[in-house]
Amino acid sequence: MEIIKLLKRTTRNRVEFIRDLVALLQSRELSSNEVFFKDAVDELYRALREEVVERGRKELADAYEKAVVLRALVMEEDILPEKLLYEILEELR
Repeated sequence: MEIIKLLKRTTRNRVEFIRDLVALLQSRELSSNEVFFKDAVDELYRALREEVVERGRKELADAYEKAVVLRALVMEEDILPEKLLYEILEELR
């Protein structure tokens, strides 16, 4: 988590932070640390959500959608398309 905090302080803007965070997530060294990986994916999701939902940065919507899927895959061990569809249906009732 300290790496993420340091990254936040050293980047000039939010999109640069997101790019740097994705680069960190892609590094083999850090991606093998499960706790860090989950924290970083969650931070990526939150940062993109803030940019798209709260700040209206529609050009980042595709990246945000991918972050939603990535977060679900990382946080939920037994995720299946059928389960997701069922959960979506339940939330629409």
